[in-house]
Parts: sequence; structure tokens; C-alpha cells
Amino acid sequence: MKQDHTLDISFTSEVYNPSDDSFLLLKVMQVAPGQSFLDMGCGTGILGIHAAKLGAEVVAADVNPHAVECTKRNAHANDVKIRVVESDLFSRVPGYFDVISFNPPYLPGKETSTSWIERAWSGGEEGSEVAIRFLDQAWMHLNPGGSIYMILSSIGGIMSVVRAARNHYDSEMLEEQHMFFESIYAYKLRTRKLMAQD
Repeated sequence: MKQDHTLDISFTSEVYNPSDDSFLLLKVMQVAPGQSFLDMGCGTGILGIHAAKLGAEVVAADVNPHAVECTKRNAHANDVKIRVVESDLFSRVPGYFDVISFNPPYLPGKETSTSWIERAWSGGEEGSEVAIRFLDQAWMHLNPGGSIYMILSSIGGIMSVVRAARNHYDSEMLEEQHMFFESIYAYKLRTRKLMAQD
């Protein structure tokens, strides 16, 4: 999906601002008009707003109440309709989706930190715990033929996530981006059962 630089996106100190990983995920995502799209861990809502602009039916979810409010404000500012829910992963997410995106917290740190901005990047002791919890649940929320796009990091327990993904998914690494202290990887996943039906 091509980045729309004309969008009006506001930020707040309690919410993770779009960065290299966000824009890599945006670049590789494929969303079509009329598809149902879940922006998991929506932050500012930038991914969901792009999808809504393309004509997708969007639900955005985040455990951070500040992110929920930020996404609502940004959706309104960009004149798009998005259903925004406060949810710990799929706990309060309704329905099934054609496309799910997730830029998980993937750096080693306390997942239960009391700081919302720390929780935006703290993926657990190894950095992989949140991503693994997501993958354990996400396949149950995909429509037939649906896809998941997510970001993984070289310093975030990536091999643990890849191994966990094999329980339910076939995965494809679409693109990598090298930075000074880490590499980030954009992955596409589809459930093995659904792959066999295509």
C-alpha cells in the first residue's frame, strides 16, 4: 500500500508514533476495497486510516486507551469511518477479517510496565511474547483466504516467533530493512488450512 503523505495524523506522548517499522508494514500490506481489515495495536491509527481511504471496512484495536482516543481523533480528522475498540489483543475484537496487520511490541522488556509508551515496545522478557500470543489467537479471526501482515525484529526473539507461527501458518518474509542496531522484517502469514483450500 502506498503511503499517503497528505493524511492529517496527530500524535501524543502516551502513544507510539509511526516509525520505520510502521512504514515498512504499510508498504507491504495489500488491502482491497470492501475487504474487512483489522489494525491490531493501532497506535495513531495510521494503518487503519490508509486502509479505510482505500475503501476497506476497518476495525482498529489497542490495549492503550490513549491510542484508542488518538485513532478516533485521526480517523475523524481524515474523514474516514473506523470502529475503534480498547482490547488486549482479540479479547474485545468482533468478527472475522480478510486482512490483519500487527506491528507488535518486539523489544525485550516488561510487558506489564505501567508506562503506556514502554508497553508499546516491550514485548516481554525475550521480546517475542506478545507476538506469540497474537499468533496463537489470530488464525481464529481470519476469513477463508485471509492474510496477516506483521513486523518482527532481529533483537526481539524472532526465531521464537517463527517457530510458534509454524503451529498454524505458512509464512513468507516479504522485505527486510537494516538499521544501525537491528534489522526489521515484514512477514505475510496465512493459515495452513486456508492455504490448502485456495
